[in-house]
Amino acid sequence: MKRIFGRWVAWLAHPVIAAPIFVGALLALHHFDTRWAFVPFLVTIMAALTSVLFLLSRRLVFSAYVAVTTVVLIGAMSEAKFQLKGFSLHVFDLAFTGLDASALQFLAGSYFHLLVAGLAALAAVSVFFVMLFKGDRVIRSPWWLKTGLTGVAVGAAVMAYPHRPGEPSYIHYISGYNASSFFVSLGDLHLPFGQITLVDVVEAAPAKGRMTNDVTCGDMTARPDVFFVLSESHTDPANFPQVAIPDATAKVFQSDDGKVHPMYVETFGGGTWVTNFSVMTGLSGSDFGWQSPYVTQMMESRVRASFPELLARCGYRTVAIMPMDFSFVNEGAFLKSLGFQDVVDYQAMAPKDHFVRDQFYFDVAEKLIREHRRTDSRPLFLALQTMFPHGPYDRSLVGESELPPEPRYAADAEANEYLRRIAVSKRDFQAFLKEREAVPGGSGSVVLEYGDHQATATKPYLPQGENGLNIFADLHSLAYRTYFSVHGYGRTLDMKPLSLPMDVGFLSASLVEAAGLPTSPMFRSLAELRDACGGRYHECRDRDKVDAHLKQRSDAGLLRLY
Repeated sequence: MKRIFGRWVAWLAHPVIAAPIFVGALLALHHFDTRWAFVPFLVTIMAALTSVLFLLSRRLVFSAYVAVTTVVLIGAMSEAKFQLKGFSLHVFDLAFTGLDASALQFLAGSYFHLLVAGLAALAAVSVFFVMLFKGDRVIRSPWWLKTGLTGVAVGAAVMAYPHRPGEPSYIHYISGYNASSFFVSLGDLHLPFGQITLVDVVEAAPAKGRMTNDVTCGDMTARPDVFFVLSESHTDPANFPQVAIPDATAKVFQSDDGKVHPMYVETFGGGTWVTNFSVMTGLSGSDFGWQSPYVTQMMESRVRASFPELLARCGYRTVAIMPMDFSFVNEGAFLKSLGFQDVVDYQAMAPKDHFVRDQFYFDVAEKLIREHRRTDSRPLFLALQTMFPHGPYDRSLVGESELPPEPRYAADAEANEYLRRIAVSKRDFQAFLKEREAVPGGSGSVVLEYGDHQATATKPYLPQGENGLNIFADLHSLAYRTYFSVHGYGRTLDMKPLSLPMDVGFLSASLVEAAGLPTSPMFRSLAELRDACGGRYHECRDRDKVDAHLKQRSDAGLLRLY
């Protein structure tokens, strides 16, 4: 058997065979990374990995093929993560996601076919590696020579990285540069685990003014109930001329003023918690750079004066309803640390699975609202997350009894399924609004609904970036545009603070102004910042104003980054 393996390895080592395999690997890496500029960097990574493996195994062909295969597989895993979550693979995923049992369970259940395919590929690759190792011959060479070659290869990989001065650290991970992202992220290992990258920005910002942690509650007898509805994977379908939805569905995207209000989020295809983080805290996820996907894990108990804390200090009962487990990306504990007194999670509600209609979550909310108003005199702040339009879209969740199969909303099967789910989800949300209108409560009700990110199903409809730029590298491209809608029942709204297209970090501060809700110096500062920056947060043209705002929050003890 060893002789057979040896012949097979010799065949793989022949230039006529090895050359096209190597070229194929380079083409695959270019496909995953989308740019030729990083392919030389990846070649040096393969060389460095080959030299390390050769140092350990003394088998050259084995080392080369394992290195090339490993780099291609990492690129493929990063591609899969980007398609599902909108963020490329990072070395810290091994700790933040790899140790999150709830996240792994959800991903395994929702994307079981990908899990099976991945495990099968890993099994095949493992067999391939074993056969290579057994068939390859040992090459004896001085240890100092192999060590030196390893040092040269690693140094070449570091030197080959095409550094781009001034490029934000998160750009590499949101732009779909999937082949190189994991290896680029190794440069972040110099940071102590848990250190917040935003520290450097805040420390460098000049101290301008002082912020206090006061609240202004207003008339304590006229506080409306406040409802936030995070609409999973929602954007305004009117953004895509390639699709069509019924007028009745399109109208549900509108606010009381009859307009659809654009909002820009900072994640695509996934990362709901990043958008929710910004809404509740008045912070930009992108200000945390590559740490953006981990903000709920890294910022627990580090943010004060959040929206739920503001209302809690003014006598509100604060409740969050989330369709995931409490421990999922640590969001339950994070929301509790922001000031939510109660968090109702997947386990507490016990739906049959994660893909029940949104009506299920609204029914849970209605029961809670009725019980609260019967037994508790406090005003209510309820933040509810929906789930039904979440991917994958390779199976139909909408029965013909719920929605006729014709007309189709999109030619593409997955986009059509996604839009059918949106139509049903909007129907459920409309029923929730009718209940608020019928029973607004003693001081009225205010409903804020917002889309957390776009779905992967409409990715084929996105235009190319201007001047050849990657559309995902521009936080104000169509890829990050969702919307929000606001409704008042028994409560007059001033829509002026909501008239600008705005970044998600300004949303709660704008609602505070529009609905006359309790406020604080922090929320007033956010509203001023919104106006000064034209609705832009992370990419404000006068970035010093943003940094000064963050500095004030840090100095006041409202943002703990150390």
